[in-house]
Amino acid sequence: MSSIFSSFFGKDLPPSIWKSNVLYLPVQLSTAHGDFLTKKNWMVNYDPEASGGKGGESAEEAQEHVTHRFLNSAARMQFVCSDPNDEQPEFRAMILDQLGDGDICLLDLAAGNGAGTLAILSLLCELRSHDKIPKLPLNVSICGVDYSPSALTYYAELLGDITPWLESFGISVTLNLNVCDLTISGDFSEVFESFIDAAKKNNVKRFICVISAISGAKKEGVEQMHDSFKIAAAGLSNKSRSSSWLWVEPHVGKSWPSKFADSLRLTLQKVVHKFRPKGDSYEIETTVPLLSPPETRSFDWHDPHNDRTAKSKVFVMAFKSN
Repeated sequence: MSSIFSSFFGKDLPPSIWKSNVLYLPVQLSTAHGDFLTKKNWMVNYDPEASGGKGGESAEEAQEHVTHRFLNSAARMQFVCSDPNDEQPEFRAMILDQLGDGDICLLDLAAGNGAGTLAILSLLCELRSHDKIPKLPLNVSICGVDYSPSALTYYAELLGDITPWLESFGISVTLNLNVCDLTISGDFSEVFESFIDAAKKNNVKRFICVISAISGAKKEGVEQMHDSFKIAAAGLSNKSRSSSWLWVEPHVGKSWPSKFADSLRLTLQKVVHKFRPKGDSYEIETTVPLLSPPETRSFDWHDPHNDRTAKSKVFVMAFKSN
């Protein structure tokens, strides 16, 4: 692994993130979420055991999701990207390297309220604040895509709350939100074209695509988004672009998410393959090795709203262009 961050280990994490085998979200992020709920008079309803909806099929579900599920989703992403037990260090090194400095465009697919991406940015800022990684200027241009205008509004509000903190440690973020149904590939194609045009205009050649917790749409729902995902993968496969993908899900007990990830990786890497349904999952015909089936990991994290330790599960699929 050539990344300078390959020498970063779980033991290097500050206790503000990992202490006594418990994950802690950065205070600025959890406080922003708490203030957000309080301002909207939703904190009184906070219940991490309650149903969180699918992230925004309706305004009510978007509210339920940002209230009850935001912290869990953020903790899951932070656990993957910080990798405190050094179980998948190549993914941590990929994130720290891609988001170490300079200019990068981030495509947040099925973004919802942005919990996953905001967790990544907050982790980077927390590591910078403890002098664990360099404080080099980083400019992140985010294209958030989701079919819920309510969820995207919450995304913008929460990012706005932590922006002064991010900027104080050299992280500048611009957010472009797009209300788009990813099951309609023609609509997404227009959004993606604008995303690439903006990158060209700013001479940005580094990209990262983030997908977080879309398994709630179930196999059939994700299948309907597959064409849009492949448009993104094909567009980012240009040899002049350095592209990474990070797809993080809770435990679903099925193999179909990894098959979709395999299809996207092969498209990104311009590898010929055939993708087709097979029983409860899918099969891929190709001449190159497929991704190893992701292992579900369990971890404990501190819920700052009720001062309790919660349990969560996660598996991750990540890959880069050749």
